[in-house]
Amino acid sequence: MIEIANVSKSYGGTTVLDDVSLRARDGEVTGFIGHNGAGKSTAMRIVLGLTRADAGEARIDGERHVQARRPAAQVGALLSADGLPPRMTARGLLDYACRTQGRPRGRAEELIRMVGLEEVGSKRIGAYSLGMKQRLGMGLALVDDPRNLVLDEPVNGLDPNGVLWLRGLLRIHADRGGCVLLSSHLMSELSLVADRVVILAHGRVVREGRLDELGGDGSSRVYAESPAPERLAQALMAAGFPPQREGRGVIVHGVGSTRVAQIAYESGAGLSHLSTPGTSLEDVFLSTTGTTAEREVAS
Repeated sequence: MIEIANVSKSYGGTTVLDDVSLRARDGEVTGFIGHNGAGKSTAMRIVLGLTRADAGEARIDGERHVQARRPAAQVGALLSADGLPPRMTARGLLDYACRTQGRPRGRAEELIRMVGLEEVGSKRIGAYSLGMKQRLGMGLALVDDPRNLVLDEPVNGLDPNGVLWLRGLLRIHADRGGCVLLSSHLMSELSLVADRVVILAHGRVVREGRLDELGGDGSSRVYAESPAPERLAQALMAAGFPPQREGRGVIVHGVGSTRVAQIAYESGAGLSHLSTPGTSLEDVFLSTTGTTAEREVAS
């Protein structure tokens, strides 16, 4: 579990975080959303002990990260893929990281397979695309099988297959009891994987809760497309949500998009598209941040 309690941070007289508190729970993916400059990255750096808060504190599993006996087992992080050593190979870097953490031989190759870099694992990182670097960054975050994950815009640069891969990986991690704190500007993607969202605006938490509580999961009607449509239809039927055929996908009533996504991944059907004609997460975000801005102007 990741907790931020009453954290404030300023740079040169500019307030970046103002008394921010949030909790990312075990067994859930918590989406962290806000405009550029809202303070998401700063909050994540404070969680990881990379930036010192002016006030308040952040704890992971009840302790500050700098106090952890095995930091890499406590939390894995991907904040940016820009700093990877260009002359090393993915295999070489992962092997080095695994050895420094005392992981058994073979762990590096296991991670190569897990993040889908088998074909390019022996190439120098400097020749990688951004998507490949993001996959490698995830491999580094997972070296010591951490209980918690802190990920800042991990979808950046991933192709559609990469997005599906990451979505499934995060869902499996949370379903096994792990905790994920994930920032993304792609709200349609967050609505597919997040259980809970925290909205940050002007350095403050302005709204948080489960997607169904916020109304951002389109709980009345969901449209879904899958690479395995028959399997998805059967899984939805078995879960008590009979689907109706519509175009290339199905319509399901009386269930939220988060639950539909969970059923799709648990059944192995996967999803290629998920949408709701009702209130979307983007609608919730825009209405919330717009209201906040109006109140600040009025005050």
